[in-house]
Amino acid sequence: MKRLLVIVILIGIISYITVQYLKDRRFNPPSAYDYALSEKIDTNFYDPVVLKNYYKTALEVGSYARSLWRNDKIDVRFINDEDFESTRATDLYNEMIATANMLQAKLELSAKLKSEGYSNYEVQMYFEQGLTPEELKLDRNYDLLGLKIGARGAAVWELQKLLNTNADSIPQDGIFNLITTNRLKTFQEKNGLFPSGEVDEKTLKALIK
Repeated sequence: MKRLLVIVILIGIISYITVQYLKDRRFNPPSAYDYALSEKIDTNFYDPVVLKNYYKTALEVGSYARSLWRNDKIDVRFINDEDFESTRATDLYNEMIATANMLQAKLELSAKLKSEGYSNYEVQMYFEQGLTPEELKLDRNYDLLGLKIGARGAAVWELQKLLNTNADSIPQDGIFNLITTNRLKTFQEKNGLFPSGEVDEKTLKALIK
């Protein structure tokens, strides 16, 4: 009789622990569901909608997964091919992660470009017009095209700055004189270009490379 009583008590304890475990497990889903927000993104991205969608999607990933865990006992991290609802939920979960990853990559690239000196407008041209970083540099220095002896001004000063080296520099006075012309011709020769002494597109690309 005592043995039977002990067995009944043990069964009761085990049942209670099992129920409590399942209850706790249901209402405390894995933290692995949460999407880790990146600290390397551009928080001043030219299109605020992209930034908003990134945060929205990233937060919805964990919220969606936890709701399925609590309400439907579906763990979206592990697909169940034999259960249609589980398969559909897992596919949607993975799509949300893919969207968040895509937006994050775009925002991180924008931050990287800005760290290299590109403006918000130039970043916009990169994404919307498909301009490469090299093309953006060319556009930024477009006012140097066509410079030749006799020219004066800020554009000439920038050209002289590009031509200068630590070992051998020329005066940065904004005047395209004979000294600047000869330096430009030397630069063109060293880069396999025709030494015209004038800034054409090929010369400009070599200067800003």
